[in-house]
Amino acid sequence: MLPTLTRAGALLRALAVSMIPTRGRVRVVLWALTALLVLLPCAGCGGGAPAPEKAMCGAVIDITGFRQYPEAEQFVDQRLRNFLKGCDWLGYAAITGSSEGSPCHSAPVPLFVLPEENPNDNAVIEKTVRTAHLAEAITRTKNLLGCERDDARGSDVLGGLRAIGAQLDGSPAPDGERRIVVFSDMMSNIGALDLSECDYTDQKARAAKVEELKQKDLLPRLEGATVVIYGFNLLSERRPDCVPPLKLLWRAIFSAAGVPDDSVNIQQ
Repeated sequence: MLPTLTRAGALLRALAVSMIPTRGRVRVVLWALTALLVLLPCAGCGGGAPAPEKAMCGAVIDITGFRQYPEAEQFVDQRLRNFLKGCDWLGYAAITGSSEGSPCHSAPVPLFVLPEENPNDNAVIEKTVRTAHLAEAITRTKNLLGCERDDARGSDVLGGLRAIGAQLDGSPAPDGERRIVVFSDMMSNIGALDLSECDYTDQKARAAKVEELKQKDLLPRLEGATVVIYGFNLLSERRPDCVPPLKLLWRAIFSAAGVPDDSVNIQQ
């Protein structure tokens, strides 16, 4: 703004000099007025849509057998609101038997204030609108957890992760910070990632599985994202022997999907 005002001041001085009533200087006066109108900011004009300042976020909700656990809804109630403190936008993906084509997917929710929602930049209105957006994001998450419109059998965890990767690619700031929260026990049992046997204690077996997923183009695109998973510990109630090898396998999968090793938090 300061360089603009400096240039405008110089033009005003030139304009004052140009007010001497000579025919040759009339053209100078007109030029100076035109340039001044271009340089000075428009008081009634908006500055364009505000750019999100926080992360683009995604919520992946397992609506297969996982949601039958009483803890599933508790995880959402206890963890989601705190997760959203670092978000300016939230996309959704459901884990079902056919995750990418699920009719349960919900439209994303912007958590930052849009220009038309607060045209006069009122602080009270901004707080009210943000609170309303947050409430809407939480409501949509709970509605997704309870969705009954998808009867596809099985648990396609990778499909849910691919779906949220696509959502983040289409977010308002796809090159910005990315954060993902997953509510699932991560027990995929569809296609190339059927973890029913959980025979991944050996590192070579894990590496071979990751390579297979890569060759079949089944890995999600989650470059640079931070991922936190709630619900993996519920697996220990049914298959405690599966917890250590599958935790290592999922870390390898996320690493191959572009998530930094220190950015995966599998809660137990």
